[in-house]
Amino acid sequence: MPVLSISHVTTYRYRQPVSFDEHRIMVRPLESYDQRLIDAELVITPEPSELRWVQDVFGNAVGIARFDRRATELRFDSRVSMEHTPVEPERIDIEAYARDYPFTYSSEDMPDLLRSIERQHHDPFRQIDHWARTFLDKDSRTGTLRLLSDMTRAIKR
Repeated sequence: MPVLSISHVTTYRYRQPVSFDEHRIMVRPLESYDQRLIDAELVITPEPSELRWVQDVFGNAVGIARFDRRATELRFDSRVSMEHTPVEPERIDIEAYARDYPFTYSSEDMPDLLRSIERQHHDPFRQIDHWARTFLDKDSRTGTLRLLSDMTRAIKR
């Protein structure tokens, strides 16, 4: 099984020292049937006065950091190692209603998916829409697995 190493660094810089409110941090991937967490390390600078971990309603580990001093920089440095079992494309089972795009999610799934479907960043020129449309078949419905595979390959380039 391949081992994946994930590094994520976020740095905020300020012209003068500032105080920090509570920060909620989600950098630890969920374990599942095809991935197992081997190691996770989170270094926060400046060091928080308190760091505690809670689990949200979806099973995510959420770090809650509190700070008691001011600084000109706030840095989150996360390193994760995961064991991943890739699934062969021919073994991926997509629900019948979703095999071709576009499709409609069930009313049971929509409440959980809504925040992921909503636009999270301002895109007045709809650049993401334009990019996504380049993967669609022009005159017919597009196979969902092929669509997602093509998008993933394009992102990896």
